[in-house]
Amino acid sequence: MTKHAEEWAKSCPVCAINGKPERPTHMARVFAPHAVWETIALDFNGPYSKFGGISVLVDEDYRSRYVITKPVKSTSFENTRKILEEVFEKEGFPDNIKSDNGPPFNEEDYRQYCLEHGINAIFSTPLYPQQNSLAESCMKLVNKAMTVAATSGSGYGEELDAAIHAYNAAAHFVTGIPPEEVMTGRKIRRGLPLIYRGKAAFDDNARDHKSKIDAKVREDARRGARQCRIKPEDTVVVERQVRSKGEPRFDPRRYTVTEERNGMLVLSDENGQPGRFPVGDTPKIMTSFQNVR
Repeated sequence: MTKHAEEWAKSCPVCAINGKPERPTHMARVFAPHAVWETIALDFNGPYSKFGGISVLVDEDYRSRYVITKPVKSTSFENTRKILEEVFEKEGFPDNIKSDNGPPFNEEDYRQYCLEHGINAIFSTPLYPQQNSLAESCMKLVNKAMTVAATSGSGYGEELDAAIHAYNAAAHFVTGIPPEEVMTGRKIRRGLPLIYRGKAAFDDNARDHKSKIDAKVREDARRGARQCRIKPEDTVVVERQVRSKGEPRFDPRRYTVTEERNGMLVLSDENGQPGRFPVGDTPKIMTSFQNVR
């Protein structure tokens, strides 16, 4: 009788769309590639209304953490292509580019550009910026530089360049080596004389690997992560991104799970249209909707 009562309660559609989301799944870590400029992260930050609505294109190398920033007046692909060609003319084409699904990365022109140049375009799950965390983490530095420019009255280009140069020249908190040294393979003389010239300190990725494993263990414990309980062919509802007072937490529309991999669910709506969503994180999105009447 207890089991039947529990199943009956779970079958209530009103309870389902007002219930709690699934807990987050265990973090899936992305370790640094073997070579510099093998994989890079791209993202836009802005627009900054204080400076006429400009945005900042952030380009960061996954191995060295070397950052390149370019202020842009438009995030259209045509404008972005010119910036990328300027960077690639100096550094060469990477094997992989990881980005979110915003413009211009969601355009067919961008995909075609990557295809023509032998670049594998990797996209993070929509509404889940943590999957492109390398570029996202750099936004704090960019925002600080732009805020300093706005409050001090100095030029944003000057403040942004100074912040990025300082970041690239300082020992990274994970690798212990300045990003510019890992990127170029040599020590670079700045304002102070070099004690040792020649090659940079050897970066064997061990510190990077350990740091990410430690962070995974810590965050999984803090968030109470567990294995995803939602399986293919389950029916689910999705949490609303914006809701008014009195509206249920979840949208009553039902989706069918077609695939689950590494905490990402591929859903299909009633019309068969696919979509990708993270499980139980930002946004907290899924609740099981099995056997709902």
